[in-house]
Amino acid sequence: MTIEERIQELRKGKGLSQEQLADVLNVSRQAVSKWEGGQSLPEIEKLISMSELFGVTIDYILKGESQPIAGDKHRSAQLGSQVISAVAAMLLAIGIIATVGQMSDGINTMDIYGGLVIESVGIMLIVIAWFLAGNRVFSKPLFVVNVLLAGVLPALFIVQVLLRYKPSAFPFFPLLPMSLFGISYVVICGTILYFTILRKKIYVGRSL
Repeated sequence: MTIEERIQELRKGKGLSQEQLADVLNVSRQAVSKWEGGQSLPEIEKLISMSELFGVTIDYILKGESQPIAGDKHRSAQLGSQVISAVAAMLLAIGIIATVGQMSDGINTMDIYGGLVIESVGIMLIVIAWFLAGNRVFSKPLFVVNVLLAGVLPALFIVQVLLRYKPSAFPFFPLLPMSLFGISYVVICGTILYFTILRKKIYVGRSL
């Protein structure tokens, strides 16, 4: 098997198109096409990145020597990342529920602080899952859920601080606070998702 065939095999094994691999490696799709067509070779920096991405040695990519080093260790990291991300989602949900539970008396800033403390633990777990997975996100749906949950309390905090508004559980919600909440929520979540998922600044791996 030639170098170009190994690169193509590894790419397809990850379920990536040439364009997606190019985005991850910060090169053009034409560069990946040339690698796989045997018209050029990747630079050493890109070989290192592919080695980490595919879980193989550089020698394997260049010479076909040694077996991929990912194996069970890679799968364990993937599973661990997803489990930690799921726990983070539960903590984020608990933070929201704990805060919203105060609505009958009107939420004040200290109530939101309590929820944000719980949420900060959840975000810390997301970061741990990120590093455990080798700076990748293995489950796009789970990552999106985490982002959408994480945006609720910061948006509510912005409304409370700017308008001194205390949300009530019953049943009328003034237009201005709800509009500000909606705008803040969309900006927070939209910005994170745009720069991570849409701009593909993080690698989203295949699910188990």
